[in-house]
This record gives sequence, C-alpha cells and structure tokens, in this order.
Amino acid sequence: MVKEFLISFLHYFVDITTAVLIAAAIFLTVSGQQMESIILWEILLSGLITALPTAALLCFDSKSAKLSWVLWIVHFLVIFSITLLMLNLFGWCSITPKSVILTFFAVVFIYLFTCFVHYLVDKKHTTLMNQQLKKRYSNGEKPEEHKGA
Repeated sequence: MVKEFLISFLHYFVDITTAVLIAAAIFLTVSGQQMESIILWEILLSGLITALPTAALLCFDSKSAKLSWVLWIVHFLVIFSITLLMLNLFGWCSITPKSVILTFFAVVFIYLFTCFVHYLVDKKHTTLMNQQLKKRYSNGEKPEEHKGA
C-alpha cells in the first residue's frame, strides 16, 4: 500500500507540475508578464503540495461508483482551495471574483491534462498486458495452468 501510494504520488507530482508549468506559461505569455526565478520553485512546491491529497484521495480502489464520484468531488474542492491559498500566499494574484474564475478554469485544465496523461499511460499498459497474454496463451497454454502463479 505504501509503495503504491509513493508511486502514485510521484506520478501525480510530475503530471501536476507539468500542467501547472504549462498553465503558468500560457498565463504569463497572454498577460505579457516576466517570470522571476522564484516562481519555478513555487511551481514545484505547488505540485508537491497538491500531489499529496491527490495521491491520498485518488489511490483508493473503490468498487462503488458513488464513492468514486464523492472522492473526485472532494478532491477537486480540496485542490481548488489549496490552489487559491497558494496563489494568495505566493503573491501570484489577489483573490477576486475574476481570479477565482480563472483559477477554476486552470484547475479544470490541470485536471483534464492529468486525466489524459493517466489515460494514455493506462492504455499503453493495458495494450502491453493484452499482448503478453495473447502471446502466452497462443503458445497452447491454458489459463488453468497458471492459476497458482
């Protein structure tokens, strides 16, 4: 369980940090602002801080669709709140209705980016596993022979 959590945490850290970097690059380009070097460390810190609840809340293998939706909604609200707090603490922007709306869309973008990356990785793993299973069972082996493995 701890190993799975750490692997999940590292995956989310990389995905979230990459998405935050993309969102920051877009924002800075559109707004015409220059970036100070400290912002890179703040992006890494924000990726670390948001990866923790992400790995904690989304690593549950829920058999219930209802519980999965509740976890996703709670997760989104936690991440959105943490993001607003960090925006204010880092001095990236003051909390206004406009900044809350822009932050909402940024968090949605990061969510979609992270989900898309995980979908691609999972799809690749599934394809590889299916190929290995086809290869194993195309050699005339029967599934019953591997029950003890």
